[in-house]
Amino acid sequence: MTAEPGETDAGLERALEEAFARAQASLGEGRLATYIPELGRADPSKLAVSLHTVDGRESGAGDVDEPFTLQSISKVFTLAYALRSVGNGFLSRMSMEPSGDAFHSIIRLEQEQGRPRNPYINTGAILVSEQLPGRSPQEKIDGVLGFLRELARSDRIDVDNNAYRSEAETGNRNRALAHFMKHHGTVENSAVAVDTYFRQCAIRATARLLGRMSLFLANKGVDPVTGRRVLDEESNRLIVALMATCGLYDEIGRFAVGVGLPGKSGVSGGIMAVAPRRMTIAVYSPELDPNGNSVAGLAALTALSEKLRLSLFE
Repeated sequence: MTAEPGETDAGLERALEEAFARAQASLGEGRLATYIPELGRADPSKLAVSLHTVDGRESGAGDVDEPFTLQSISKVFTLAYALRSVGNGFLSRMSMEPSGDAFHSIIRLEQEQGRPRNPYINTGAILVSEQLPGRSPQEKIDGVLGFLRELARSDRIDVDNNAYRSEAETGNRNRALAHFMKHHGTVENSAVAVDTYFRQCAIRATARLLGRMSLFLANKGVDPVTGRRVLDEESNRLIVALMATCGLYDEIGRFAVGVGLPGKSGVSGGIMAVAPRRMTIAVYSPELDPNGNSVAGLAALTALSEKLRLSLFE
């Protein structure tokens, strides 16, 4: 990795301290995602920032070992696992464009006859969930968990069953989306697809593990620590490019200006960002802004991007 401004060990630590302080100052400015009851029980004081560089360094601040459910961040990894396991044929059933609507919008799906706009909104992720190897939702998620544990080099990744039940009990809108796609032939088994989706959203990790298991995305599909290829370069580029254009719901434009990195957020308060050929950053703070993104997480990422000059648009 070519040395970049501020990327000495001391420079990384200074940038991390400044980002963490800026994120702490924003605590209390957002709201928990109470529409999923289990997420409404999160501790709003929790805050974590974790960095992993492609040359093998790791640094973190705050509650980096606090478990949280990945929610929509899981869409990145299930897409990677599906592409690795079954190929890219299913991509012909969706578009690759930002939605311009809420992540669970029915209007756009109706206008486009059951064709999801991209794999990072709920409809696209439900389609991807059906493609995962295995017949039952449990078999499919067991495969995803094995993939993530291999990436993280840790077995501390599991499904939060309370969160899964909460998702399943309140997820009628997602069921409606799945049934609508079945009507148009986009998915075959809507029940399996949507139940798999509920389980993947409830996958639980920590900021430290999230940063580690996403590291291959910053290195053209190769885990830079082990040297093992996780994903072919073309698929890796597709995943990261879609993060840059579709990863933060209706906040993707502001994120591009302020942070300038491919990223993916989840309504539990996590955000994962990729600085290609340099590092991954995972943040967690459960209070969200009106667009469903972590307030403190965005503050931390903005500060790190400024301090380390991470933006792809520099």
